Amino acid sequence: MKKPDVSIIIPSYNSGKTLAECLASIENQTYPFCEVVIVDNFSNDNTLEIAKEFEAKMLLRKSNAALARNVGVENSAGQYVLFLDSDQVLSPTVVEECVEKCKKEKVEMVRIPETFIGKGFWGHCSAIWKNYYQKAEQLYGATKNILSGEPRFFVREQINRVGMFDVTLVWGEDYDLYGRLKEVNAKEAICASNVYHYELVSLPEILAKNLHYARYMPAFVSQTQKHILSLMVRHALLTLREVFRDFRKSPATIVGCVILLCLKAYAAVISFSVGLLVRAGRR
Repeated sequence: MKKPDVSIIIPSYNSGKTLAECLASIENQTYPFCEVVIVDNFSNDNTLEIAKEFEAKMLLRKSNAALARNVGVENSAGQYVLFLDSDQVLSPTVVEECVEKCKKEKVEMVRIPETFIGKGFWGHCSAIWKNYYQKAEQLYGATKNILSGEPRFFVREQINRVGMFDVTLVWGEDYDLYGRLKEVNAKEAICASNVYHYELVSLPEILAKNLHYARYMPAFVSQTQKHILSLMVRHALLTLREVFRDFRKSPATIVGCVILLCLKAYAAVISFSVGLLVRAGRR
């Protein structure tokens, strides 16, 4: 058999609800020369059984997402690397398009458009918010100073060149890697096919996730010296404007998105306040 050209790296932890669909979408790719490396943080559900069923390579390692991705790269063989989450599903031509972009356009990284899908009211609102967050980037990214999405598909030697992911970062490790690649003038492109991302369905789950990641934002700012809070606020306000424009006849959706924005803001304020107090106590 031909050596795999593409290594797909998936961090996992108790991913049994979504992993099978994720792996099935990889199995159905039009580009056949892929290997799958799952780096699992010692799940206690059926994650490992699902990985075995799909014959994915499974590595057990106590890790955050950044370390898991680095471990996956170190234990893979592909010339190209795709970083995927266990709750994401690839459309059938994603890998083929990304490889063609790298070969024909001589790019080193490829952005894959992401479409969010949510079940139930809160999952639906969360998906709408994130989809419109991307819409705001498309509309205003060239004229406003806002956050931009980051690539998921890379030429392996390029991520090795910049030192891969910073394992001390729990939030923003993908932004950090993207920034370092841009600093060395790595060329990028965007493919036409999508990756689909399933959202959490309950408000407590969404709040817990936001609080978890927001607590690590101060560390990202401190280590990278990138002041992203103002960019996030501007991006969120532009997103909210687009939601208001398109959902004027659906007040429940608008209210749901506003509540989610308030939860995100609450998580960010609490986290940055705690971060400031901690740093002040160390002086």
